[in-house]
Amino acid sequence: MWYTGKTRNRNGVAIIVDGNLKDEVVEIKRKSDRIILVKLMIDKETFNIISAYAPQIGLDKSTKKAFWEDLEEIVQGVPLGEKLFIGADLNGHVGSTNEGFERVHGGYGYGVKNEGGESILDFTVAYDLILANTFFKKRESHLITFSSRPNKSQIDFVMTRKVDRAVCKDCKVLPGECLVSQHKLMVVDVGVKWRKQKYRSNTCIKTRWWNLNGGKMALFKDKMLQDDPWRVEGEPNMIWDEMASRIRNTAREVLGESRGRGPPTKETWWWNEEVQQAIKAKKECYKRLHKCRNEDNYKCFRQARKDAKKAIREARGKACEGLYQKLETKDGEKDIYRIAKQRERRTKDLIRIKCIKDEADRVLVKEDEINERWQTYFDTLFNEESRGDFGDLDVTFDDTNRRFVRRIRAQEVKEAMNKMKNGKALGPDDIPIEVWRCLGDIGVT
Repeated sequence: MWYTGKTRNRNGVAIIVDGNLKDEVVEIKRKSDRIILVKLMIDKETFNIISAYAPQIGLDKSTKKAFWEDLEEIVQGVPLGEKLFIGADLNGHVGSTNEGFERVHGGYGYGVKNEGGESILDFTVAYDLILANTFFKKRESHLITFSSRPNKSQIDFVMTRKVDRAVCKDCKVLPGECLVSQHKLMVVDVGVKWRKQKYRSNTCIKTRWWNLNGGKMALFKDKMLQDDPWRVEGEPNMIWDEMASRIRNTAREVLGESRGRGPPTKETWWWNEEVQQAIKAKKECYKRLHKCRNEDNYKCFRQARKDAKKAIREARGKACEGLYQKLETKDGEKDIYRIAKQRERRTKDLIRIKCIKDEADRVLVKEDEINERWQTYFDTLFNEESRGDFGDLDVTFDDTNRRFVRRIRAQEVKEAMNKMKNGKALGPDDIPIEVWRCLGDIGVT
């Protein structure tokens, strides 16, 4: 889920993408706390999904004007060759008829057109869009998107380009879905050909150096002393390569190897039978309330909703109790950093980058366009003549210091090792500092 918002319980919109499509997301744009855009690449087609929330009746005209200007700006930034879908609570009534707006209004709306509806229709005409949920003949309950006691209206809309009218197979409201108390869930069926792509993971096999402790440390040291790689004779570089190779091979044998994928995300699944039954009871009460709005059904729904929230709260508390107890132990301190790292990774909009921008700052998502852009970039970088004046840097000279340099002493190596910390990143030799500390004096000399 991608969200934009500033103040809690005020404004804020979000877009939820199915888990199978999350890797297809290539760009996120947050225009304001009322507008967000998610760009997806599906089977070589680019889809732009916009979620918007227009200012409600009663707010000043400047706020409404700013919203429509922001929405226009983000729509203008979508290339004409890309598909566009806008799902928005626009707080306006477009009416049940399409007189004067036959190109954008299908004639199957609800209610009476008002000033807010005029703004919606003018916007759709200006950008050659259609109101998808007015192009399908439905019963009244499948048109009403907002219901509050006696008041019923159609203020939520799905807009798309007129040229993409054929891909919209159906659009209707599901009145029986218990999501929020007043707004109703609206669904649009879009015909899209999609084949899930398989991405190669950039994992590499790693030695489990973190297991170099306790009994495995003693076993590793014994094997190294038996192998005795320090008796190799020859050039210094050859001696080093042979010794480092034997250390790595022994470590793989004793400590094992990792495939480089990292530990799986360990989340406690708190959804249990009690929670499921409470949610089911709440849905049943909501359906009865939807069919017959009386005081008894309303009280039943409120109590069921309260019980469901309580069941969820208790289930989450029990699931997290074991985790909290583990974090209080000494071994659990390491998990704190792992959990913090996982949560920090989840806050990022995009984990895998699959797009770049061209010279005009236009986002490229197709593979052939991306390859061509890289080719052009490097061709310009390496083949264009430099016009800059780098002064003394342009003068080449040989200033090699050829004076005598003494051998490095063992004591100096030990002092340098004492300043190093465990658990640091490996160097080009793929051997950590813990190995040399484990081997002691024989590893230094």
